[in-house]
Amino acid sequence: MQQPFDQILLGFFNKVSENMSLGESIFIGDNLDGNYNLLDFSMYSRPISFPMKLTFTSALLCCGGSVRTIVNRSEFVVESNDIFIVQGGSMVELVSSSDDLRVVGMAFADSAGEDFFGSSAINAGSYIMHRSVPLLIHIGKEEMQRQIELYKDVRRFYLSTDPAYRGDVVRGYLLIATGAFLSLMKKMSLCGNEGFENRREQELYLQFMDDLQLYAGRERTVSFYADRCCVSPKYFSKVIHLASGKTPIQLIRERVIVEAKVLLNSTDMSVQQIADVLNFPSDSFFCRYFRQVVHQSPMQYRESVQKG
Repeated sequence: MQQPFDQILLGFFNKVSENMSLGESIFIGDNLDGNYNLLDFSMYSRPISFPMKLTFTSALLCCGGSVRTIVNRSEFVVESNDIFIVQGGSMVELVSSSDDLRVVGMAFADSAGEDFFGSSAINAGSYIMHRSVPLLIHIGKEEMQRQIELYKDVRRFYLSTDPAYRGDVVRGYLLIATGAFLSLMKKMSLCGNEGFENRREQELYLQFMDDLQLYAGRERTVSFYADRCCVSPKYFSKVIHLASGKTPIQLIRERVIVEAKVLLNSTDMSVQQIADVLNFPSDSFFCRYFRQVVHQSPMQYRESVQKG
């Protein structure tokens, strides 16, 4: 499985030796002193392709320029003095940035959790209630400057510390940064305000979107997701259609197709292997499923992407 170091974050940060990391669980870096644009790096033989699936939770602190991205089919524009948090499993379909983009970025494997953040991880979860809904907040210039200065001080200390003890520096920084984030969120009174009406229908829909992010790669039945929400398939289908204008089957199919496209774009797996990963009974069944939506076979789609 790909780790944070192998994905998009390295596309606009400093050299690996100049960033902070903790094994393959945590990566923290920046492009504050360089001229790296978002997609400039060519250190990997396989170029970044979209859609892509994040296998880690990422956070961006933007102190200059802007990033435009589509995450889980919603568009976001991250600008100066914004914080943007996207959880693992999210589908990124587009990324572009301004030439003056300056960010501090962090990537956390799902295994990091409380081992590195302590009880703050649980508290942070109350502000990021839905895995499928990225968090974008504007914190103001003064607060962002404090966050950037903290990061720079810790990074200098990290680079001057014996490698055997650098993990402790990273842990300390994360505890401080997470505490500062929670204090800021409490001050801004954002808890429970996600931009949605507090209705049972909306909550059920968001739970479905969260579950799709976790299980669409292997589960395609409406009954599975209805059971996850503790409602009957009939009621579940009605509510999802009211909330989204689409049936659960349509939304499941859309997500599965994106999962398939990610594997076709970013790996050398055969069609048979992809069918196995996505829990299809056979490669021929998978090909029919894919062609019904994309109007191309999986191999035709892969070839069209490679040709540009």
